[in-house]
Amino acid sequence: MTKSALQIARATYQPKLPKALRGSVKVSEGAATQSVADQEAIKKLFPNTYGMPLIQFVESNETANFPAVNVGVILSGGQAPGGHNV
Repeated sequence: MTKSALQIARATYQPKLPKALRGSVKVSEGAATQSVADQEAIKKLFPNTYGMPLIQFVESNETANFPAVNVGVILSGGQAPGGHNV
C-alpha cells in the first residue's frame, strides 16, 4: 500500500514537549477564581471546585522523587460542537 504525503508527514511528526515540562517543574498557585455572574449559584453546584486558584507549571531547580503512578486518559472520539479535536 502506498502512503500519501500526508500519511508520511504525520508518521514522522514528533510532538513538542512544552518548555515548562522539559526539566524540573513546580506548581505555582495564582489568585482564586470566580465566575463573572451567579457566583453563589455556581458555588452550590460545584462546591469542590468553584473558586480554586489558577495554577501554572513553572521551571524550578528543586528536585523531588515521587512514587510512580498509573494514569488513565479517556479521549472522546470525533469532532463535535463544543468538543475537542484530539
